[in-house]
Amino acid sequence: MSRRPIIGAVNASNCVFEAATRRIAANQIRSFSSTPSRNAQQVAHFTPTSSTELDELLSTIRMKIILPSYLSLTQRKQLMSKRYEKKLAADPVIIDIDGEILKFRYLAPLSGGIPNTEKSVMQAVTAFETEDDFVNLRPLVEGIHNTNRKLDADFWNKMTRVVGSKGRIYEMIELARRAKWTGYRLDDSERVNELLLYVQLKAAEGGWSKGETEKALRWSEMVIELLQTDAHMPKSSQASSRLEYDPQVLLAPLNLASSLVAKAGVDTENVMEKVTKYARDVVRLWPEGKQLKELHQPEAYQSRNNMAYLAVPNKFVALAAPLLHGLESAVQVVKDPELLRQLQARRDVLSAEVQSARKSAKASGKADRGEYVYSKFFEA
Repeated sequence: MSRRPIIGAVNASNCVFEAATRRIAANQIRSFSSTPSRNAQQVAHFTPTSSTELDELLSTIRMKIILPSYLSLTQRKQLMSKRYEKKLAADPVIIDIDGEILKFRYLAPLSGGIPNTEKSVMQAVTAFETEDDFVNLRPLVEGIHNTNRKLDADFWNKMTRVVGSKGRIYEMIELARRAKWTGYRLDDSERVNELLLYVQLKAAEGGWSKGETEKALRWSEMVIELLQTDAHMPKSSQASSRLEYDPQVLLAPLNLASSLVAKAGVDTENVMEKVTKYARDVVRLWPEGKQLKELHQPEAYQSRNNMAYLAVPNKFVALAAPLLHGLESAVQVVKDPELLRQLQARRDVLSAEVQSARKSAKASGKADRGEYVYSKFFEA
């Protein structure tokens, strides 16, 4: 980032004006000296979207959340201090980033001058609809990540659902591939399984066509590969917490590979090898007779713990229905008698678990999402 003082044209014959200009320049240079250096490519730039309202929202996020983080701590404190309001109105903090002149004045944090980061970003992402809109997703997420704001797990999980529900789940996989720059890490069970849910929905909503199912299978395998990289490792170093070893995760590529055979009629040697591999991994990691909600220690499913989301019946149905479909499809195509028997045993357990969760969700009056997903896999 270049730092150039912003000065007016100097009239050499006017000594008073020249001296004043030198003072202004000197003050600005001192101000810039505490501004952190940033590569211009790191600065978020948004392109025009499908609506004026969305353009304005992205501009607000950029000017009031992202760009102020490029200032020094002292400068940021001044922007949020009522004491500096009048001074900043007349003499704003000015920086030059790669030729873009930016002026910062008092932000009035207690009266909405600084918007809530998570709420504003989610509002923007929820408004994304067109290709022109989604071009801005990556710079938005990378820009927020550069501010070093801590975004909680619920925020990322909700973003996964919002983007996935718009049929753009590959956008989230791309964010995961750039985790160093986006902060979107696949180190949370709910997040990974939400991501894989929408990958599987792409195939189901595509009528299990060869092209859509093959694409979804590739995407699910990309997710499995990402889980094995350092950027996406859970905080716990224990192998049991590693998501690439979780049968709930591995059931997604099993569903897509076996559906590619059972639904799309693609029974090549390569696809059948994948079906067999994923089926064996699932039965090896899923003890016979155990429910899906018994694969981890009981405390993991308690409130606010990492698997607690499965205790919500509506959510359980939404995330488990595709997995049940995967076991149903695998049972149709696996040839090995013993492997088939083991798959059937787990299918029967999961089927009972899903049906029980459906009844609970309907009784609570909160069954809409689960039933929607279930219908896509079993009632189409």
